[in-house]
Amino acid sequence: AEASAAAHDRMTISEDAANTDGAQIIVESVVEELGEKQTALAPIVARNAEAIVASNTSSIPITAIGAAIGAGERTIGAHYWNPPLLMPMVEIIRGDETGDEVVAAMTATLRDLGKRPVLVDRDVQGFAWNRLQLALLREAVWLVENGVASPGTVDEIVRDGLARRWRYTGPFQTAALGGAGTFERVANLLWPALSDATSLHDLRQWLDESPETTGPLRERRDQGLAADRRADLTGERGAGS
Repeated sequence: AEASAAAHDRMTISEDAANTDGAQIIVESVVEELGEKQTALAPIVARNAEAIVASNTSSIPITAIGAAIGAGERTIGAHYWNPPLLMPMVEIIRGDETGDEVVAAMTATLRDLGKRPVLVDRDVQGFAWNRLQLALLREAVWLVENGVASPGTVDEIVRDGLARRWRYTGPFQTAALGGAGTFERVANLLWPALSDATSLHDLRQWLDESPETTGPLRERRDQGLAADRRADLTGERGAGS
């Protein structure tokens, strides 16, 4: 809460593009629609011919944003994850025209801010984080729709099973520990049977979005993430994490 209040105190809110004159880095975080991003960025970019233009888009190609504002060589993706004060990792996405010096400068800036930038080398739809997240969600929906498991059970398996282990070893490391041969045999059996859905049905039929539910859930999540972040900063977490 204190960090949030301190960050808020450092903000200046303005609707006048002239107040951005002299900016070295511009970070855009508006609605996920290319036209809206173009409208928001164009007058600012025009006034700051040397500034790096970073977008927090979750899914729109960085190359498309750069082309829309006429600044492809200095446009880059900087996709942070919510809640950003507690999640140090940020995806850095290189567009087709993004310059190496822009990648280096944005990476260094995020590190100076205490973030953990990871480079996505190709500008593909959804980048890396959301492709992984949505692939898992697609399969989770299939499990629920087909009566294999309830939404609560799927959440429990991911939260207390997969995520518990993935906190220490990612999917490739897990496969190395389990043995490539074992994973290949399982994959050969399962992959043809996995969901190939091209769209999600209405998720709301399985969700409780009421404030009475989401409020405590958000608080519990943020408390856990805050404890993890403190451990990261103080070095109290084990070396394997």
